Amino acid sequence: MKKTETLFRRSDQEALEAGRIISQAIQTEIRKVIRGSEHQHLIDVLIMALFADGHVLAEAPVGTAKTLTCSALARAIRCVFRKQQIRPDMLPSDLAGWMFYNQKTQEFEVQHGPFHGANLVLIDEVNRGTPKTMAALLEIMEERCVTIRGVTYPLEPLLMVLATQNPIEHEGTYDLPEAQLDRFLARHTFHNLSRETLIEILSDPDYHRSPGYLLQRIQPVTTPDEIIAVREAILANTYIEPRLIEYIAELCHATWEHNLVAYGVSPRGAKLLEKTAAIAAFMAGPRLTSDGTLGYYVTPEDVQEYAFDVLPHRIFMKPEARYDRDPMSPEDVVKKILDVIKPPV
Repeated sequence: MKKTETLFRRSDQEALEAGRIISQAIQTEIRKVIRGSEHQHLIDVLIMALFADGHVLAEAPVGTAKTLTCSALARAIRCVFRKQQIRPDMLPSDLAGWMFYNQKTQEFEVQHGPFHGANLVLIDEVNRGTPKTMAALLEIMEERCVTIRGVTYPLEPLLMVLATQNPIEHEGTYDLPEAQLDRFLARHTFHNLSRETLIEILSDPDYHRSPGYLLQRIQPVTTPDEIIAVREAILANTYIEPRLIEYIAELCHATWEHNLVAYGVSPRGAKLLEKTAAIAAFMAGPRLTSDGTLGYYVTPEDVQEYAFDVLPHRIFMKPEARYDRDPMSPEDVVKKILDVIKPPV
């Protein structure tokens, strides 16, 4: 029998194997407090973004356990979680921090914002912030640092933002600009819970208690340092063939060619689709090729795994798209190009 070869170092192999165990353990822990199948894809996307070093935008009605899901994730990975409610009267300094004069010490001191020392930050109702406040959030998400009075303060190496917006309520809100939407790795749209899930929630007596009581069910299964180590191992040991890179490029380029599309997927979006494909390949586990080589190889299915999370919010339709005889949405465009463009064999 031919001996199986491996394409990764021993330390990386251990990190990757541990990472898959950690991923499953996080799922198990979150499921102790989050009921119903409706949340499963959101949990999958959050874990994917955790390993991909990206941010997530969630569109969901109020009261659908967004905060509880984030709190459960933070507890499972033993990290610092903070929530910031966005208000129309907020200033950029409310997010970044500010400097004040302490009369007792007669010195200027820095009051840091919610991102300082945090690993997971929930930005609730992000579309209620003014453009100036959103610009400050954009800098934090992209640069992983805050600037206060000309001094730059780096943030934690593991930093993930989950921003939410209510798809129903529009009064007092601002549309997120294209530049900001493009900074989110993924967008997840969440709908109402099923009747069966509601019955399951109402039948659990602990759901009448505080969220803090529910979260006591969750045991930490990893740390931010371990997550970062797994990230580095994934990037170093996931292999994507040139033909699949061409497939990703063709998919993203095709979003510009539809006659009802004003702007298609940016190069950043194409790169992030490639990155999420690598995470999907990692989640699937090592694959054995025909020549007996064992490794984390990206397949066309891995490319398609998160396409509907990564691409639609990067596609902007022309105004006439909604009034056309055959109305099109960004999701319709993604579905069409996935159907038309055949993956490499």
